Amino acid sequence: MCWQKRKNILIFLSLLFFSVFITGFFAVATDYRKIGFKEMQHGFSKIYKPSDLHEIVKLRNVTIHIVGDRKYFRWDRASAYGSPVQGYATRKNEIWVFGTIVKGRVVLNQAILGHEFNHLLQFNHPQVHNPDQLDDIGA
Repeated sequence: MCWQKRKNILIFLSLLFFSVFITGFFAVATDYRKIGFKEMQHGFSKIYKPSDLHEIVKLRNVTIHIVGDRKYFRWDRASAYGSPVQGYATRKNEIWVFGTIVKGRVVLNQAILGHEFNHLLQFNHPQVHNPDQLDDIGA
């Protein structure tokens, strides 16, 4: 085999190795989003204590229900014992999210609040992508 062919094959293999290395060792946007979400969830779980908390905050046309126990959720799937649902949004511009009391102040699960707010945006604007399907577009 001539030197030029070997050189071309070597360059091709080097580029192939480099691309596999980059995609294999560096997380894509969706991986970072998932890691961040998981870490925020973990942080909230360290301070969360079930309680009778049920605060309602109205912001013009949006109502946020901050609850200390899933028994306050009005959606059967979310309120069921053992449900994995941590919050939800409705087409009535409502968000239901867990909160807890820390040193007399209400603290929300920010990861869930942001996710559910994205649902409200999605319900009201066709260009906003469903936050439950971000993996589909690599975001």
